[in-house]
Amino acid sequence: MLVTLYKTDRTDHLRYYAIDDRQVHLFSSHTFSVTWGSSLSMGNEKHYTFDTRDEMDRQLRRLIRARIREGYRVLYSYFRPEEYADLRPTLRRAAVS
Repeated sequence: MLVTLYKTDRTDHLRYYAIDDRQVHLFSSHTFSVTWGSSLSMGNEKHYTFDTRDEMDRQLRRLIRARIREGYRVLYSYFRPEEYADLRPTLRRAAVS
């Protein structure tokens, strides 16, 4: 899974927010990473780890919906065919094209 969101702030600087599940965790198979920043900063990174897939899915949905409410648009998204079918319409509505 990979979702890249972006928006421009009041000063026309680009802000980005990217979520991926490429990095594995040593003690849990339910994990994803978030990277965010702006065109002026190096960016930040946070790793989320969960005991269950349901917990991970809920947090992922929360983060994506919160960013879209904040005005972020979807630049790119990729999910495996069996993942997050319910999120795809939300992402399509917020997509750039």
